[in-house]
Amino acid sequence: MTKEDFKILVADDDDIVREVISSILLKEGYTVLTAQDGLEAIRILMMQDIHLVLTDLRMPRGDGIEVLKHAVRNYPDSAVVILTAFGSLDSALDALKEGAFDYLTKPFRVQELLFVVEKAYKRALNIEEQKELKKQLRETYRDLDLINKISKNNDPELILSYLERIAKLVELKIINQHEAEILKERLVKSDAEGKSPDSR
Repeated sequence: MTKEDFKILVADDDDIVREVISSILLKEGYTVLTAQDGLEAIRILMMQDIHLVLTDLRMPRGDGIEVLKHAVRNYPDSAVVILTAFGSLDSALDALKEGAFDYLTKPFRVQELLFVVEKAYKRALNIEEQKELKKQLRETYRDLDLINKISKNNDPELILSYLERIAKLVELKIINQHEAEILKERLVKSDAEGKSPDSR
């Protein structure tokens, strides 16, 4: 996922704040969408694949907490950062309890904004990687059911491919060495059975 693929929704009823944040993030290479109230933010969340929501706490037609709750309930992979006025720390802490990724107190420095956004970007990259690893793991276990067929065909390239995949799962710490040995034993056992005279 590149920064351009990382979609950020900026929800704030203050036009100037919204434009300033959008401008900063666009210059950094992110894709930015904007909403001027909570209802519009929720509508965009329903229509777009949003990775990060920067939402003002106080807005008309649905406040930041409503946007947060909708995102957490329906799009758990999306990070939500609450923008709150100075002196509303209790509200920010309440937002964290509701599942907010972080909060920024207005007025905030550009470096603070970029730090939080970069942190959310890294989180999205990690989520994407974990999904890919889980997919690999599912495919490996599913394909074990096909090992008998592969062994009977005695195709060394396919067997090598499975051994490489098992090694990769260990390297990525998805399975441990003991689990890898069990998978290899199944593969070798199936291969041996496929070559045995009884199986012909």
